[in-house]
Amino acid sequence: MVLVRARRVGIVLICGILAVAGVSVPAAQAQAAADPAYRLKTEPADLSAVQNGDPLRITLSGLPKGARAKLVICPKDVPDNLMKKVYVPPWNKDSTVLTRVQSYCQDEFGDEFAGKNAGMQSMERVRSSTTGDIVFDTTIPRGTLRPHAVAWDPLYTTYEKAVNPGDKFPKVPWADNPAVVDPATGAKTRRQFSFTCDENNPCSVTIQITAQDATGKTVTWVDDSIKFSPYPPGIGVKGCKGIGRNTLDASMPERLGRTAVAWNQALCAPTKADQPTNIVSETEETGLTAFDKGASDLMITGSGSALAAQTVRAREYVPVGINAAVIAAVGWSPTDVNDEGNPLGAKLAGTMAFTNAELANMLTKGGQNPDAGGRGGIFKTGSPLVGRNAGLSAIKDGQPAGVVAANRRSGYNGSADFFGVTGESGPGTVPLTLSRLLAGTAPKEWVFPALGDDYFGELNGKSPGVISDLSVLDPGRSRVNNVDAKTGQLSVRKTVDNAVAGRGSDCDGGCVNWVITDLATATINRWTPVALPDGKGNFVAPTEQSLQTAVDAMKIGADGTAETGAVAKDGAYPVTFVEYMAVPVNPLIDANCKPMKEKQDQLKSFAGLAAGYGQALLPPGMVRLNPGLAATAAERIAKIGTGTVEKACQEKEEAKNPPPPGANGVTPASTPSLGGPSGGQGSSAGTPVTAAVGPVPAVAPTPESVAAAKNLAESIDIPKFAGAGALGALIPLVALVILAILPSATAYVSAGRPVPAWLTRAIAVLLGLLRRKPSGGVA
Repeated sequence: MVLVRARRVGIVLICGILAVAGVSVPAAQAQAAADPAYRLKTEPADLSAVQNGDPLRITLSGLPKGARAKLVICPKDVPDNLMKKVYVPPWNKDSTVLTRVQSYCQDEFGDEFAGKNAGMQSMERVRSSTTGDIVFDTTIPRGTLRPHAVAWDPLYTTYEKAVNPGDKFPKVPWADNPAVVDPATGAKTRRQFSFTCDENNPCSVTIQITAQDATGKTVTWVDDSIKFSPYPPGIGVKGCKGIGRNTLDASMPERLGRTAVAWNQALCAPTKADQPTNIVSETEETGLTAFDKGASDLMITGSGSALAAQTVRAREYVPVGINAAVIAAVGWSPTDVNDEGNPLGAKLAGTMAFTNAELANMLTKGGQNPDAGGRGGIFKTGSPLVGRNAGLSAIKDGQPAGVVAANRRSGYNGSADFFGVTGESGPGTVPLTLSRLLAGTAPKEWVFPALGDDYFGELNGKSPGVISDLSVLDPGRSRVNNVDAKTGQLSVRKTVDNAVAGRGSDCDGGCVNWVITDLATATINRWTPVALPDGKGNFVAPTEQSLQTAVDAMKIGADGTAETGAVAKDGAYPVTFVEYMAVPVNPLIDANCKPMKEKQDQLKSFAGLAAGYGQALLPPGMVRLNPGLAATAAERIAKIGTGTVEKACQEKEEAKNPPPPGANGVTPASTPSLGGPSGGQGSSAGTPVTAAVGPVPAVAPTPESVAAAKNLAESIDIPKFAGAGALGALIPLVALVILAILPSATAYVSAGRPVPAWLTRAIAVLLGLLRRKPSGGVA
């Protein structure tokens, strides 16, 4: 059946491709014939919905040796109002693109996210002799250019207008910017030029490229093909009607926000229906309490009931994805060389490796002297950690000279206001998983120094043990900067922004900040996770394979969820965890204990999508469910609302004053299988469980499914760009493929069975095709 379905989809694709063959994709920009050929690529390729602070990589390839380039932010349409820079008549117009960019754009651009000048503005890079590329690693800015005079623009000039035939420069006949006198102060002001970049005011990233042409002459030209309209950072469901009577309240940590938006849009955007869930971003502990009291209809956590203050409400934990705790390296290192053989700073991208002992020392032994005992001395020149990681050993002296370890562990010469390890505060799965690993594998190093009560209070000279909040790692009255815990992902990103942008002379020799987060968040922000030892002592990076290997080795707790931080298997990433959706066993009820059937149906549909073909919408870094987890999800979704209204009403009252731990009403999950080891009641750990998923009969398209597919195709907004005609011609093809796939996916979900991996991958490919946007590039 799988082969037949795949063959059917393949035939549709081939026919569609043949139907639109021959559609040309014009170049993004017309390049002067004399300029050297080159290729331009942006990552992400589609910049139509980027947010302030999003990572952006721009790569120029194919340029000759010695080439260099400079980025400048400009309005989408640079003004064309300049006069030629001459001091005697005739006064002719100057429409040269390079001159206009230099006149209107090259001033300070204030980035709202960073709260300072944009890292992109006036960023210069040279060609790498290793790759032959010029690479810009930067972030999307949103803000306003500082108002400034433009001497040779009549509207913004500071020159006086000539009124008499004998008037000479600096009086000119074209000046049209008279000084306005403030009657109160007598101060004179003139118009100044400025522009804004936001979702309503598109801008361009202009690249000034300098290289030798075929004759050996050095030429400079401008590429302004990269356009962007930056939104403020945040998440929001688009294409739907909004919050409705049956919209669910869904509590979740921030790391699941983008995923939840995608799931919402998949359900409501095709028909412009009410939003399925109202996404409530809060810590896992708070969200679990809200779920228990009925304030939230569902909750997402990576550690089951481990963070729950109370568990009165009977629940099932439905697996919806695989994630991991990571320590990400953020910064720059001089690991490359330019065409002249000089060091060239590169964004940290290679995977570094930490032992558990080194990680434990870094997180418990802060201080301002990492060249000595700070951070356990792990960043000193000649240490095993530095010797093992080329990105660290390449970092040279910062300012003041000699402070090498400080730049490796923090970024800016050991400054007391720039910390070496950053992460989110509040109870969560990431610190819980990480601390379990370190407490179990590096107990001697997972200890605070004995520096006195002023430093660590009651934990002076003791181990922090298993913790759920990173703030615990900075106890006592005197901060020693073990972890700079921030509230919310935006605060974390702002803290590490200098290291991300590579600002300041300190980053010339290299600078690093270390971020404790989850794999999906690190991947979205292009932060590189370090590798950690597996059960055999091999360093393993967090990848789809290493996460899947870890899941197969996990034991199951009494609540039916995978126990985190205790994986010891060859090839497994040790701090992997499963994301679960907590859903109620008993029916949803209103304030009068009356069942809410429509809302109940909405809950089951949302959970079914999340664990079914919604797996194709998981963000980069989050791994899909394996067959065992998918089977478990289907079994647990089937139990949603199968209890009684009376029990739901009783839980609601009891949750207001919950019983002490051990006397609660939580229902252990019935089939705790992961496709690898099984655990919990009635099972023996280590016994593989095979999901019994048989073929699902094909479902013929109905008028309703045809209409849904049509609405889905119409709801997809394909931005206009060079070559959009080719992709636009494929829209009918995409609709046909959706018609072929959607009924099958619906059949699996309706039957309470996991959607096969081939089907979710097919949907992911189609969605990826629709999201793609070729960017720049002339050759």
